[in-house]
Amino acid sequence: MIIALFGGDGRAVGTHAAFLIARAAASVGTATTLLRVVGAHESRLPRLDSVPDTLRVVELCRDGPSFAEDFPRETAADPARRLVVLDLPPGWAADCPVDLGECPRVIAVGPSVLERAMAVSMLRATAHAAVPWLLGCGFPSLGASDRTVRDTAAAAGLDDTSIRVIPRGLPAPLRDAAAPAHGSLLASLSVRAALRVLNAVVPGAVPMPGHPGDVIAPVLAGMGEADRRDAQDRLRDLADALDAAEDGEYPSAEELAAAPVLEEWEFGMRPVAALVGRVTHHPDFPPGRRVRTSEVYVSDRRTWARTYSRLYRLGRPAGPRPSLQ
Repeated sequence: MIIALFGGDGRAVGTHAAFLIARAAASVGTATTLLRVVGAHESRLPRLDSVPDTLRVVELCRDGPSFAEDFPRETAADPARRLVVLDLPPGWAADCPVDLGECPRVIAVGPSVLERAMAVSMLRATAHAAVPWLLGCGFPSLGASDRTVRDTAAAAGLDDTSIRVIPRGLPAPLRDAAAPAHGSLLASLSVRAALRVLNAVVPGAVPMPGHPGDVIAPVLAGMGEADRRDAQDRLRDLADALDAAEDGEYPSAEELAAAPVLEEWEFGMRPVAALVGRVTHHPDFPPGRRVRTSEVYVSDRRTWARTYSRLYRLGRPAGPRPSLQ
């Protein structure tokens, strides 16, 4: 099983994505080879100390005299290495000098406008029979990276028949380490994100860990049972609590005793996704008033949005299909 990654920004984002995916697969017991093809004057990977035993890292110089024999050997089917993750030069996405067979090809896309434009330019230059995948890396919200990448491609005139966007992105690389410390919260989250990406491209490629709470809980000392409520359950619980508080019946002594303790607390602010625009038919504002809505909970990003307080119909956007995050 082989998956090929290309960096949409040059090289860094593709290498980052390839390493995260390879390390994640190895961490759940899949024998994995990370195969990086470099030029004679390209930088090599730093020495990697915290990698699973099941991960093998190989770098081949494409200008070397033995490359023509080494590359096929490293990518040949081998029961002892069930997964090969290729980190390939960006130019090979359009004109690959080696035979990759029918393996999925993934173009990693960075979060900046320039990186997204470079990735779309690379995508236009490809002429593969198989539609390539686009993978967002380093976006503020992993769940929203696919929307941003898809909107970028749509603005460039590429439709869903010429692209496939992986529905979950990858976190940004760390500045001072190739990977988070093994067993840390960040490692658990990045491994799970990378496994989602791999299984989206190759369904069933590797086993997924249990519920996210089960993955994170052992890392956090003193944490109780994982909270598995979804957004709907949390909102229903909040509504019930508000009703009970209004009647003076919340919180009960039992609920208070079981609640987490917050020390050295103070009131703070955090940004939330909201809509800004001119409103009509609002019960509290005159037509044409410019308003900022309460927090957006769900939207189809085209015709409607449900905020904390009410449902809105979406009319004409301010720009080309804003991304609700």
